Amino acid sequence: MLFELLSSALVGGLVGASYFHQIGLGGNDTQNITRIAANAGLVAKDGTQIRPFRRTNKGDYVEYVFQLPQGLSAQQFRDKLDRFQDGLNAKRRVRDISLADLRAINWRSKDVVTQLRKLAKKKKTERKEVEIEFDGMLKFRVYTEALTEFYEVDESLFMSLKGWEVPAGMSRQGLIKHDFDKIAHSLIGGSTDFGKSNILKLWITALIHRRPNDVKFTLIDLKGGLSFSRFRKAKQVEIVAKNPDEALLALTAVQERMNKTMDYLEANGFEDVKEAGIKERYFTFIDEAADIADDADCVEIIIDIARRGRAAGERLIYATQYPTAQTIDSQIKRNCIGRICFVLDTGVASKVVIDQEGAEKLPLVKGRAIYKQVKCTELQTPYISNNTIDRIITPHITFKARKEDDEHVSDNSKGATPGTHTLDIEEIGIS
Repeated sequence: MLFELLSSALVGGLVGASYFHQIGLGGNDTQNITRIAANAGLVAKDGTQIRPFRRTNKGDYVEYVFQLPQGLSAQQFRDKLDRFQDGLNAKRRVRDISLADLRAINWRSKDVVTQLRKLAKKKKTERKEVEIEFDGMLKFRVYTEALTEFYEVDESLFMSLKGWEVPAGMSRQGLIKHDFDKIAHSLIGGSTDFGKSNILKLWITALIHRRPNDVKFTLIDLKGGLSFSRFRKAKQVEIVAKNPDEALLALTAVQERMNKTMDYLEANGFEDVKEAGIKERYFTFIDEAADIADDADCVEIIIDIARRGRAAGERLIYATQYPTAQTIDSQIKRNCIGRICFVLDTGVASKVVIDQEGAEKLPLVKGRAIYKQVKCTELQTPYISNNTIDRIITPHITFKARKEDDEHVSDNSKGATPGTHTLDIEEIGIS
């Protein structure tokens, strides 16, 4: 009995020590952060360094708060995030013992001493991840558990969405959603094969699943049409264009529809489709937009959609793996407030998409990205398999021939009262 009590106390002490290491109380990260900042040149001209204010255990992370010297900005610290992350991860192994390990010990076994010795040697390589924020004070959030590297979704995720929300990804604070009713247009950048096309397919699938009677799509896939091919026969899809010529025809149709909607709103004194009670929203997805960036006619229409489309119920998602000032017009960028940026090769490319460096420092993990509205958040974008996509959209597949008609808005739309109006938009096929 005495042996069991002593053994329990010993292992309990190891569990406690392991826990304190995991939450950052086993070392002195306050001093480490101060030292790293000084070595990185983050010191005021008069030699003043950041001054520790408080340290708080938040459960999943430890928050270190500092006073920022005059003359330094929080962005200077964010730009050197990798210095802090690397500096706090001087390779070492720490005890990794949990209460579950303690419960798993067979105290009646003859080899209980061997079990305890094995448990005492259980260690893991420490890997901390850091976030930096500023709200008048400089805050370092130090996590001992890495952000998940894979996040697969199915229909159950869509049940948590409201209105025109779509999932952006899983951050350390939970699921982040993008609301197209609040932020009409999105810009997506990132190197090939890191998740750009997947997030586009996820959003199309989520919108079909949640708003099958209210959503329509114009899909422009300038990589040969392969990414969007499985959506081609969905009844919500009006156009799938796969080359610059088809893209111009598709964009022209979108602009004509937008103009007619704007004329209707103006004639009836409505500020936007929401006030008019129009339920439909029209999404134009452009994958690999760089391939039409030098087509003046296409770019002019895209700028027009980005500038005027919100009021008319038009939504633009502009994606490219070559983000430069030449491939993303400044007017498109300024109107696409929602941004998602996957890993890129340079800080310059990162600045084009999210207005700051950081995407070039992302880990080489498929789906890892930075999401920006006002501030930037690192997250793991959801992965959706093609089987899941097919299962969701199959009930919406139609084999009816598309209408070819020059009229985009039916005559019965005139005189509708707020809350009851529905625009009747034609479906246009491009061979």
